[in-house]
Amino acid sequence: MKEGKELYKRAELPAGMDVEPCPVCGAAAELWQYSNDFKNGPIDKLVMCSNGDRFGPQDGAMNEGCLLYMPPQDFYRGRIAEAVKFWNQYALSLNAQRRERNWQRAKVLREVTPNAKVSGAGTAAAGLPG
Repeated sequence: MKEGKELYKRAELPAGMDVEPCPVCGAAAELWQYSNDFKNGPIDKLVMCSNGDRFGPQDGAMNEGCLLYMPPQDFYRGRIAEAVKFWNQYALSLNAQRRERNWQRAKVLREVTPNAKVSGAGTAAAGLPG
């Protein structure tokens, strides 16, 4: 994350503040600071995924890792609390959407068709009360 000079610096979360894991890949999230000039500012804060490892068809020094390893500009905020709040709301919302879509997709596995017949040993053969 260097381009001639350091644009990003890792930051520590304040005590009692937690961040959700990455909603894309599940890796831990980290607080960072971004600035073109750390002496004179401004300094933006952002939470981003820690997974910068190459995977799948990725091939090169750029654009490797999770999609939220270098998140879009919407994630850059003026205050730590705002950056953490945005990340957590984004993560929780994306995870809720995924759960709902997975639930709908798996609906066919939960349905019992009207003409379905349970086959196999009956309750009497299994030693259960009928």
